Amino acid sequence: MIVKRIDIRPILAFNAEKTIEVELETEKGTVRASVPFGTSRGSHEVKYLPVESAMNKFYLYRRAFTRETFDGIREVDEDIKKLDGTSNFSTIGGNLSLGVSMAFLKAFALSEGKEVFEMLLEKKPIMPIPLCNMIGGWGGISDIQEYMLYPVHQESFSKSMFMMAELYRFVENRLSKIDKNFLHGRNLESGWITSLKIDEVLSMLTEICKEHMLRIGVDFAASGLYDGTYYNLKNEGLKLTIREYRDFVLKLVKKYPIHYIEDPFEEDDFNSFSTLLEKAQPRLVCGDDLYTTNLVRLNRGIKLKSSNAVLIKPNQIGTISDTIEVVNTAKKYGMKTVMSHRSGETEDTLISHLAVGLGCDFVKMGIAGERVVKLNELARIEEKLK
Repeated sequence: MIVKRIDIRPILAFNAEKTIEVELETEKGTVRASVPFGTSRGSHEVKYLPVESAMNKFYLYRRAFTRETFDGIREVDEDIKKLDGTSNFSTIGGNLSLGVSMAFLKAFALSEGKEVFEMLLEKKPIMPIPLCNMIGGWGGISDIQEYMLYPVHQESFSKSMFMMAELYRFVENRLSKIDKNFLHGRNLESGWITSLKIDEVLSMLTEICKEHMLRIGVDFAASGLYDGTYYNLKNEGLKLTIREYRDFVLKLVKKYPIHYIEDPFEEDDFNSFSTLLEKAQPRLVCGDDLYTTNLVRLNRGIKLKSSNAVLIKPNQIGTISDTIEVVNTAKKYGMKTVMSHRSGETEDTLISHLAVGLGCDFVKMGIAGERVVKLNELARIEEKLK
């Protein structure tokens, strides 16, 4: 594939912050790729550069992306790594490297006359199960970052999506009756913001689960609770040692139908993850900040049996090739894979294609607001597969 032109521009993300969009033109046409970002980032993610700095780096190195031919995404990504020369893209920025990598992946698909998911497919396609954020924390109001629901069984992705959307509105109505402080506010991922305590939220969601054959997912985002010695759940009035906090988490997952447990401990505590997994199976214990879509950290988790699921965020690692390698490695060892959005999202739908093309088991993309662009794309993909 020959690149005729590659450009960059600043655009707005859904949270009104700047991000970058890379535009690439070949003889087959033009593609665009915009890069999401997290408002909070795991310390092991690749380096994020401010938009202006990333654009300056692009102009400095643009000629490297317009050489004579490129044969595949792995070749492009290896060139990006050589150009950067560091292990975490601290030279050109992980956001710029991902923007270029995403644009090339789309261009390769275009050159083959295929959609991205079609180009990536190696096995019979499956549609991922939507893991939907219903209630979320904001500004310290909640000690748990996200309360999610997902269906036990999935007849089709579209049916699951519409059911979860209906339940999202039901949760809003229920909160308006039982939370006297509820103002119908939503966080960046469109989860309803509530002042209810943990047990109150989980009790409410449990009743919904019984009626609709659902399971609860919880993202503890525990690195934000940990001060180096204690886990601080300020709204619950708790200051817990590692052992006490581990018992607290285990008590919750056994009391309520919580079958998806994300980042229950701080990002370097592989051993506590392993202890919880042993006691909580067959529930899914998922690592996000624990792994940051990083193959080295994933291999460590596999060796220590720290989790049986991994969250996938391409912008944590900086290239599509590395993202694919993490997904494939996780699957090789029987782990579930969860393709995820970020808090600072754009209208780009590539992760929807990655979720199907790579055979991910779940997608974590919210269920309302701007997030629906990715869910709607998944519905279109399902229609094409039929």
